[in-house]
Amino acid sequence: MKALAFPALLEICLVPPLGPWGPVVYAAVEAGEDAREFVAARLLATLAGLAPEWSGALEGGTLTLDTGPMGQPLVKLGDRPGPSLSFSEAGGLLWAALTGKGSVGVDAAREEDFVPPYPYSRAFGSQEWDWAWRHCRGRTPSAAALLWAAKEAAVKALGVGFHTRDPLDLEVSLRASTREGLHVIIRSPEIVNSWARPWAAGWLALAVV
Repeated sequence: MKALAFPALLEICLVPPLGPWGPVVYAAVEAGEDAREFVAARLLATLAGLAPEWSGALEGGTLTLDTGPMGQPLVKLGDRPGPSLSFSEAGGLLWAALTGKGSVGVDAAREEDFVPPYPYSRAFGSQEWDWAWRHCRGRTPSAAALLWAAKEAAVKALGVGFHTRDPLDLEVSLRASTREGLHVIIRSPEIVNSWARPWAAGWLALAVV
């Protein structure tokens, strides 16, 4: 995981490759007025240095944000569409992810939102729960935050929502564990590649399709 320092940004990082998609960059910034436009521009500047097709993205056009029919953020560069962007707010932070190819989703889930008596069986299947619970060393809120972040990131990448797809319809399985984080697969029934890592308050997940 490569971290690059920018003023006012807590971090800006490159996600390990997830299949044919990418590059995917993400950042965290303190939530507030104009935070979305600020972090989107910073991520786009980083993407422009990684993907040749976006190298001139900020030249001759103004970056603006719009909202799609399902509430997803849309990047506009002048009068043309920009790369896929996703946001998540948690614990006073705004997380953002951007990809130059495909569609991206990001979610930050806090452990404190998944303490008992959270209805775990209504959101998580037994197989996915078993591996997540073991990985989190028996810490139930952490396992729930991991699975929820992955599922939420996946539905954002797919352009749907939990009002149209039940959480139990998404099954999360572990593909690989590295020092940088976890590569997980979500079946919904579409196959969605996702990458997850712990953060101070819980788990962060990014997904691409």
